Amino acid sequence: MNNYRIQILSAIVAAALLQGCSQSAPDMNKVRADVAKAQADGQKTIVDAQAKFDKVMAENNKDVVGAQADANTASNPAAAGEDVAKARRDAAVKVADAQFDVDKAKAEAAQKVADANCEAQTGDANKSCKDAAKASYDSAVAAAKAKNDNARAQAKGS
Repeated sequence: MNNYRIQILSAIVAAALLQGCSQSAPDMNKVRADVAKAQADGQKTIVDAQAKFDKVMAENNKDVVGAQADANTASNPAAAGEDVAKARRDAAVKVADAQFDVDKAKAEAAQKVADANCEAQTGDANKSCKDAAKASYDSAVAAAKAKNDNARAQAKGS
């Protein structure tokens, strides 16, 4: 009788341990679904940022062409030329900022996909994966910021 209780208790403990192990392993179907969602969300974010960029480009072209048209009919060509130059500088700054938004959206999308892929791993591998994704994101944002700063400096200096 005592041996029977030990066997039952052992079976219960073994079942509990097995259940605990199966819960810690990632559900690959969920991981794939999360990756697909992250990819779709990331593409939407990128498309939105690109649409904003395109809108900024169109508005800037309109502003510069308007300034040029005004310069052609102006009584003071020097002042009109300065207005055109200012419109071009302003446009370049706005384009640089919109491009930064596109670059940052791409970095965010890539990080979300990488984070979703990291969920396929457990323990230290998961942490290392997420740390690498964060480092990649930080690097991409820093590069985009440097590109933006350079473009803004060139626009203001021209």
